[in-house]
Amino acid sequence: MDFILKKIRLIREQYLIETIILILISIILISTLFIYPIFGKSDNGDFGRLMIYGGLSNISNRYKDIYDGYFHLNYIISDPWGILPINVDWVSGSVLLKIAVLLFSITHLFLSNLFDVRYLAFTYCIVFLIGIFLILSYKGFSKPIKIAAGIIIIFIFTDVSYISYFNSFFGEAGTIVFFFLNIGTYLHLISKDVPKVKDFVWFFIASGAFLTGKAQNIPLLAFMLIIYVSLFIYYKEKRQRKAIIIGALLVTVICIGSLISITKTMNQNNLYQAVFSGVLRGSKSPEKDLKELGLNKSLEVYEGHSFYVKNAKFQPMGSYMETEFYPHISSFKVLFFYFAHPDRMWQKIVESANNAYAFYLPGRSNFIKGQVTFDSNGKVIINKPINDFRSKLIDYLKKHPIVKNNIFILVPFCVVFFIIVIIDLIKNKNKERRLLNLMLLFVLATASSQLILPEIGSGHGDLGKHLFLMNLAFDAMMCISLLWILHIILKVVELGENRWKKRLK
Repeated sequence: MDFILKKIRLIREQYLIETIILILISIILISTLFIYPIFGKSDNGDFGRLMIYGGLSNISNRYKDIYDGYFHLNYIISDPWGILPINVDWVSGSVLLKIAVLLFSITHLFLSNLFDVRYLAFTYCIVFLIGIFLILSYKGFSKPIKIAAGIIIIFIFTDVSYISYFNSFFGEAGTIVFFFLNIGTYLHLISKDVPKVKDFVWFFIASGAFLTGKAQNIPLLAFMLIIYVSLFIYYKEKRQRKAIIIGALLVTVICIGSLISITKTMNQNNLYQAVFSGVLRGSKSPEKDLKELGLNKSLEVYEGHSFYVKNAKFQPMGSYMETEFYPHISSFKVLFFYFAHPDRMWQKIVESANNAYAFYLPGRSNFIKGQVTFDSNGKVIINKPINDFRSKLIDYLKKHPIVKNNIFILVPFCVVFFIIVIIDLIKNKNKERRLLNLMLLFVLATASSQLILPEIGSGHGDLGKHLFLMNLAFDAMMCISLLWILHIILKVVELGENRWKKRLK
C-alpha cells in the first residue's frame, strides 16, 4: 500500500501534466480504434508485405473480397510459426506484429486462429504513448510549454488521418510511433547529466526502428549518423562511447539488411516508376533523358504505362525489360540525373510540395462493411465523436489558392527554420542545447528530403502516399515552431515582469 501511495505521490508531484495528457490521448485512441464503429484502413495491395510476418492471411482468397474498399477487422492465423522467421521486405513494424499475434494467441489460450487487427493497434498505441510521455517529460520544458505541447499533440497527432493507420498493415503506422519514440528517447538521453548505457540502448533501438519503419526511411540514416557522431564527441566515458559505437554499427547493419530484404519485384517496380513516371514524366526530350541514363531510347514507349497493369504489348517484367532496362538502371543513376539537371529536380520538388497533405476526410474505406451509413449526398455519417481537427483544417486551407502552391510555403518555412536552428546551434555552447538543435535539424532533414526522395525512389507512383513522412515531419516542425514562439513570448513577459519589479523596488 505504501508503495502505491508513493507512486501516486510521484505522479502528482512530477508527472501530473503528462498523466492528464496521456489519459486524454488514451481516451481518443480507445474511442477511435477499439469501440464500434471502429476506424481503420482498407488494403490497397500493400498489406501482404507485413502480414507474412504474423503468419496471417485474408479470410477470403477472392480478389473482390480482399479489395472491396472496406476496412477488415479479422484475419486468419494461417501459419502459427510464421511469426518466427525473418523474411523478405523486412520492416521494424514486423516486430510489433509478432508481439500482437503472440499476445492475441495467449489471451485466447491458443484456441482461436481469427486474429483481430486491434491487437496490432494496441501495440502501436503503447509505443505511441511511451514516445509522447518521454517528449512531454523532457526537463527542458517549462510547465506552460509542456501543457501547450500536450494540447498540440492531441489536436494534430491523434487526428483520425494519423491514428487510423494503427488498425492496418501499412508501414505508416510504424513510422508514426517510432518517429515519436525516436525523439522521446533522444530527449530523455540528452537531458541527463550522466546518461547510463541503457539510455543509449533505448535511443539506438528507437532510431533504428524509425529508420527501418519503411524502406523510404532508410536514406535518413545519412542524417542520423551525424547525430551518432555528435553523441560520440560529447559523451567521452569509455562505456558511453562503446555503447554509441556498437549501437551505430548495429543500426547501420539492420538498415542495410532491411534494404537487402526488399524483393526483386519491389525493386523493379520502384526503378520502373522512378524512370517512366518520374524522369520521363513531363519531359520535353525523353529520348535524350533515356540516353543520359544509359538506356535504350526505344524504352520511351513505356512512359505512362503502369507497372502492375498487364498488357500484352508492354510487359514491365518481360524478357526485353530484363535485358534492356533493369541491368542498366539504379536509384543512384536517377539521383545523379537530377543533380545534373537542377531545373528538373526543382520541377519534381514543386510537384512533391503541391501534392503534400493529400489526406482525405474519413470515408467508407475507414469502416467495416455494414458499419458505415451515408447521407443523401453519399457522404459518410460518423456516429460518434472523433478528432478530425487536422483533417478539416487542411481541407479548409486547401480551398485557398496560396495553399495549393505549397512550394511557396514549405521552402521558405524550411529556410527560416534552418537559419534559426543554426544560429542557436552556433551561439549556444551548452551541450544539451546543441544536441537538441541537432535533432531539430534531423526533423528538418526528414521533412525537406522527402520533397525529392520519393520522386527518386518511385517517381509519381503513389506520390501522395509516399509523401506521408514529409507530412508527418512538417507537422512536427510546425508544432516545434509554435512552441518556440510561445517560449519567446513567455521569456519577453518574464523579462518585463522582472523589470517592473525592479522599478517598484
